[in-house]
Amino acid sequence: MVVENGKKVLYLQLLKALYGCVQSALLWYELFTTTLQGFGFELNPYDTCVANKMINGKQCTIAWYVDDNKISHVDSVVVTKVISIIEEKFGKKTVTRGKKHTFLGMTINFNDDGRTGILMKGYLVEAIDDFDGDVIKSAATPARRNLFDINEDCKRLSTQRSDKFHSIVMKLLYVAKRGRPDIFLPISFLCTRVSKSNEHDWSKLRRVLEFLRGTLDDVLILGADDMRRMNTWVDASYAVHEDMKSHTGGAISFG
Repeated sequence: MVVENGKKVLYLQLLKALYGCVQSALLWYELFTTTLQGFGFELNPYDTCVANKMINGKQCTIAWYVDDNKISHVDSVVVTKVISIIEEKFGKKTVTRGKKHTFLGMTINFNDDGRTGILMKGYLVEAIDDFDGDVIKSAATPARRNLFDINEDCKRLSTQRSDKFHSIVMKLLYVAKRGRPDIFLPISFLCTRVSKSNEHDWSKLRRVLEFLRGTLDDVLILGADDMRRMNTWVDASYAVHEDMKSHTGGAISFG
C-alpha cells in the first residue's frame, strides 16, 4: 500500500490471469498454442487460430475462438484421442459429436454430399428483436436504389437509438462475413454511418432487417469439387457516393 496524491492506493500482484484483460487473452493464447505445438500441431500461417497435424496419414485440424474448439479428422477415434489430450491439460469439456454443430453463433451442418451448410438464424432473430420498431413485413431485397444517398438535413438519432443502430449494424456485419454475404453491401455502407446515423440510415437498416425476416432460413452452402479452379467476379460503380467516390466489390470462389 502506498499514498498517492493524499490517497491510499493498494496494489496487488495476481497469481492467475484476470478474465477480461488484454494481457489475459494473450496469456491464454500463448498457453493454448504452446500446448498444441507440444502435441505436434503446427499453426496455420494464414490463420493463427487454426492448427494442423498429420495423424495416420490424414490431416487433423483444430480451429478455436478463445476456448471454443472445432476438431476434425476423417477417423473419429483420432478426434476422441485429441479431445482426451486437451482435457488432460485443461479439464473436462462439453463435447458435441456428429455432423451438426453450433460454433460462434453458426449452426454448421456437414452434409452427406461433401458440402457444408451455415445457418445463423439465431443472430438474425436477435437483431430483429433488438430493433426499436416492429419489423412486421418482408422485403425482396436488402436495399433500395437510394442506399448510397445521404441526407444530412435528416434528423439525427438520439443517443440511445444511435447506440442501438451501432450495435445492430455490427452484429449484422459479423453475420454478413460468416453466413449471409447477400447483406454485405448495405451493411458495409451502414458501417460508415454509425458515428453520424440519422432517420434515413435507420430506415435503411429496417430494410435490411425486413429482407432478413423473409429469409431467416436461408443457408450458406460451401463446397468444392475441384480446388484447382478459381472464379472471380468484380463489379465497379463510378462516382456513386456523395463525395464522388466510386465503389468496387468482388468475390472469389474455388471449385
